[in-house]
Amino acid sequence: MSGSTQRIVRRAVLAAYLIAAAGLLAAVTITLFLAIGQPWGTLKDIALLVMTAALPVLMLAFWELGGLTPTPLALVAQVSGWTAVAVWCVVQSLMIIGVLSFDYEDAATGGLAVEAVALVVIGLWIAGANLLAGSWLNSIRWFGVVAGLGFVLLPIGMLLGGLDHPLTYAGGIGSSIVLPVWAFLMGRHLNEIS
Repeated sequence: MSGSTQRIVRRAVLAAYLIAAAGLLAAVTITLFLAIGQPWGTLKDIALLVMTAALPVLMLAFWELGGLTPTPLALVAQVSGWTAVAVWCVVQSLMIIGVLSFDYEDAATGGLAVEAVALVVIGLWIAGANLLAGSWLNSIRWFGVVAGLGFVLLPIGMLLGGLDHPLTYAGGIGSSIVLPVWAFLMGRHLNEIS
């Protein structure tokens, strides 16, 4: 592994552990929010922001280590993924500071719809990169595929019917439970191969 590749992979290890920790914190704080109320909802939103913002650093390792996707298509996936993360983070930040408000009961509109579309792109990026990663990635890839599909299903449910749509619940399992597990396993795996 070249020096630049090793540096990218080392950063990806740190990002993976940050994603796992922020995902776990988001799961705990949403539980506290549902039981107690604020400020736990805002803390959950901040944890999700940290988790999502760290994804491109981890996903850059997929680009660097390679896979089955031809380089031009992999580049489109990287650019699309990074752009979707940036859009999602801006909208999420605006919601956290109170510039935007979301109606979770009905089908997503406005800023929530923008966030939902960005999450679909992020989910396809995660699922596709894991599915098409080279031989460097072991069976952890299937956690990544499920996590990515969770990122796709959750926002589709939000777009179709809001928080109570069945796809929102199904996607929530992949994005809230499987993603932090996948990130932790990726951190450990990348650490082993670097």
